[in-house]
Amino acid sequence: MRQSFCTNLLLIGLVTLPVTPASVQSEVAQLQSTVRRSSEPAKNQFSHPVTSSLPVKDYSIAELQLPAKSVFPMAMPRYPNVWFYVSKALAPTHQAAVELVTSRLQQAMRFREFHLPDSEGCDFEGRLEHLQPWEDRSHQPLQHAHAFHLRYYFSSLRQNGLSEVVLREAGREFAFYRMAVSAHYEVEHTNPNHADVEICPICGRTGDYAGLKGNLVELVHDPLGLELMTHGTIRGATVRYEDWKQEPVGSVKNFEISWAIRKFLFPGMTQDKNTHSIGLILLGLKSSGR
Repeated sequence: MRQSFCTNLLLIGLVTLPVTPASVQSEVAQLQSTVRRSSEPAKNQFSHPVTSSLPVKDYSIAELQLPAKSVFPMAMPRYPNVWFYVSKALAPTHQAAVELVTSRLQQAMRFREFHLPDSEGCDFEGRLEHLQPWEDRSHQPLQHAHAFHLRYYFSSLRQNGLSEVVLREAGREFAFYRMAVSAHYEVEHTNPNHADVEICPICGRTGDYAGLKGNLVELVHDPLGLELMTHGTIRGATVRYEDWKQEPVGSVKNFEISWAIRKFLFPGMTQDKNTHSIGLILLGLKSSGR
């Protein structure tokens, strides 16, 4: 991911991810190597200027108190790879925080929302189709465009008393509402090859992901979805809508116009967190004068 998502992130905590051939130990070594290669140039972009409404501490994943996978419906196959922590200064209730994030994200990325009866246990989902068509005459039967696909999970947090969290820093307390998202990038839904084409240079097990052994969705599609959602890029390249304007696809970066933001990236594939990496976004009020 040297030229991709990690290029723009502040890596917090010990970066250790499992994966590669042969034994479990060699798989751990491979994925550790993948993250180390991208961690050096990634130091300063995933954090933002100091604001009074957000803490400035570089929290560990333990300090951010992410809930266990078991609090979510059993139909959810993977741990959510994006978390929003919304300052209570921005929203009076958890539902208001959910509506704030979901409406702004849809506005930024322009995806369709779907409320389906059975969609991996989520509250509802969004899809943005026909991005970055892969056209290769030597692999015509496998050609496809791509889809960004996300699922929101928030009612389970509310039902289990986990929709609120307090972060502490130097004697101060910062209260947030939170919600979870599972985001991935894959072969578009109407293509007969949906959802996996291993050799695709865009969504396949190629480039910086080439050596990773295991579930393609967990190890490739998930981090690509996280990258697009937070930066508007795939493998470091700007993604554009496939229409006559060719405008860039929006992302969480659009939020910076209105709110103070801090972003964190943590390694996944540990304990119950069966996804390549986990992004966490703090949203708060901008300081006066900004």
